[in-house]
Amino acid sequence: MIDINGTLFIQMANFLVFLFLMNMVLYRPIRRIVAERKKLIAEKQNGIERLELQARSAVQDYDLKLQESRRLGFQKIQELKAAGYEQEKELLRKHAEEAAGRVHLMREQIRKDIGLARDELKDQVRSFSVQLAQKILGRNI
Repeated sequence: MIDINGTLFIQMANFLVFLFLMNMVLYRPIRRIVAERKKLIAEKQNGIERLELQARSAVQDYDLKLQESRRLGFQKIQELKAAGYEQEKELLRKHAEEAAGRVHLMREQIRKDIGLARDELKDQVRSFSVQLAQKILGRNI
């Protein structure tokens, strides 16, 4: 059984001294370390949030620049297509005029050749008709 006597007060004083010493030696440093750790974690978290914000901003800037570059590239492609189309039209016009000139020269040459052939055929027809008439009539014409 438990006897209540003077040793109880000594044990209580011993417990309070032990509690005070434990608070000084163990609990306060642990609480200080925990507080510093919380502060460090909060600072790191703020740094992470700031860096994430900067990263998002950089990604947005990159996306905007990429879109602008694509737009400029598309615009340049359209300009080059238009310039190519104009060159194509000019080349086609130039070659069409050249072809028309050649066709005109060929037609003139063909007309000359036809005229020469007609003249030649007229002479041959005349000669054949005279020969035929001479054979049919049996005399010289």
